[in-house]
Amino acid sequence: MSYEYSSESRSLDFPNPFKVENLFRFVGGLILLAGGFLLLMVSRGNLAGSLSLWSAAPLLTGVFLLVFGIFYIAKVMTQLRFFFGRGEPRGLGQELSADTGTGDKYSAGLKETMRQNALTFEEPRGALNGLLYTLLPRLIFAPLRLQGMAQRQFHTALAMAVTLLSLLVAWVGFGASRQSGWLGLFYFLFAGFLMLRPLEDGDLAKADLNIRGLVALILVAIFGPVLVPFVANRLPDIGWLSLNGQTFFLLIAAMGAVMLFFMALTKQLVAPPATTMGCETETLSFNAHPKQVLDELDRELQRNWVEKVPNRRYIKILPVLGSGSGVFSGESLEETQPFAPSTQPRIDLATCLREPRYQWLTFLNVLGLVLMAVAVGALVTFGMSIKPDTMERSVFAYATFGAAMLLVAHFCFKAGHLLWARFDFLSEVVWVEMKGNYTSAKFDYGNQFTDHVKTQKDIINIETMTLRVWVAQIESVTFGKGTERSVIGMRGLPDKARYLCGHLSAFAGNQSMIIAPSSTADMQKVAALSAINQFSARNTDGAATPAALLEKMGAPSALAARVAAAGAPRVCPACATVNDAEARFCTNCGSAIGTA
Repeated sequence: MSYEYSSESRSLDFPNPFKVENLFRFVGGLILLAGGFLLLMVSRGNLAGSLSLWSAAPLLTGVFLLVFGIFYIAKVMTQLRFFFGRGEPRGLGQELSADTGTGDKYSAGLKETMRQNALTFEEPRGALNGLLYTLLPRLIFAPLRLQGMAQRQFHTALAMAVTLLSLLVAWVGFGASRQSGWLGLFYFLFAGFLMLRPLEDGDLAKADLNIRGLVALILVAIFGPVLVPFVANRLPDIGWLSLNGQTFFLLIAAMGAVMLFFMALTKQLVAPPATTMGCETETLSFNAHPKQVLDELDRELQRNWVEKVPNRRYIKILPVLGSGSGVFSGESLEETQPFAPSTQPRIDLATCLREPRYQWLTFLNVLGLVLMAVAVGALVTFGMSIKPDTMERSVFAYATFGAAMLLVAHFCFKAGHLLWARFDFLSEVVWVEMKGNYTSAKFDYGNQFTDHVKTQKDIINIETMTLRVWVAQIESVTFGKGTERSVIGMRGLPDKARYLCGHLSAFAGNQSMIIAPSSTADMQKVAALSAINQFSARNTDGAATPAALLEKMGAPSALAARVAAAGAPRVCPACATVNDAEARFCTNCGSAIGTA
């Protein structure tokens, strides 16, 4: 999407919602880079002393921290500028690329929402979701994307709670036996898997944990520690690699992060939206093609474009008429360019600590930053504690603890990104629908025997056409650029619906069914023809000039003056041919023409 600039308006230059998140991510990236550079300096001494796998461990860890830090800094750079162009945000339906179209299922859903005067929310499925929506009743009114992420995090929290309980039971039961090391490794990998699942596809991953999945998870958590000893007896002794403590802190920190996420989520939930609709219905009878009403609608909507940005057109069906009589229908559905409400705050750190909507979200990022600093500190300690000559395997506890905290820190930033990306919009939707019957006829105007000028026109007679106009202000929300936009509120605008319906009704009633000259040139020619008719009929009422005849016929004085200034046509005395006012010789016979 290209950057657009207009000197008339800067309304598309919205406040950057990632400003505070960028601050935390940038500091976190600096911490990662600092830890990576420090480990690279440490690895130089180890590699100079001896070349082995243990001496290369600080180098590999330092490279990992550098890459991770560069990734965070790059993410910040992509979010420094936040701009919605004229094509953003996405429409509520498929926008028409041509002048006409019937729309898609989203456009049909928007029409049905306006017709029913009610917003439709998808009913949650599953026992676990039933529990979640009981604890958070207002979650049902949240956008679907936010609901999906809440479901995933809730399922993750339940899975981690079951895993934590099983870990405590197994930890106490096995103590410091040979199987304890393998049990710790099993729980550490299992907890890491639970943390990575909701992040594998970002905020679009599906929540697929149900009752059967939860039962299976409980069985694995209960019988896994029982089965591990049978396998551990045939495996090497790794009692030196005690991961029970690291797993415990991993689960506790992860559950704390999920709790902060739900606290931030509840502050973004709103009460049930007040839904109203502005609708006007009119019955019209007129003599014109009904397409002219839709043409006038297009002109009226264009006169009211918001910030001169074209509307999004979702449906445009032109009425089709045949010969004789029949029925017709036509409709139009358009939305004005969505803009941020005037109450949208300029986000900074002070505002986030003060506003309830961003307060807990800021705390979630603070937790992620703290855990990242702890993780880097543990990994740096691991790298500095490695002595290739006198290697103590217990130093791997620092590496596993650092990896666990780094995973939870990344989880905090990833979970909070969707909430930071939320942006609210306001727009107006206009839906016009018309249905009726038509009859084709031929209309003649003028007396057959006495009038020299007569008109004829094929007309369309519309009887009792139903005109319906819906106008509503739509509250919608999106999460980042290019993502689906969800309707969270609708407020009817009855005054605008009444005005637009009255305007279209007056326009239809004012349509003429008589063909008559309208331009100045046409009127001058009509005046000349009228004068000729008067002269050819040997008028005897004293009107000597065409201008006088026009005044006698009731023509406007300005038109009579223009005809008088232009001069009367000259009639040839020899052949009675009518010539222009400036002609000196007859165009038919060539005789000299005297006076008019």
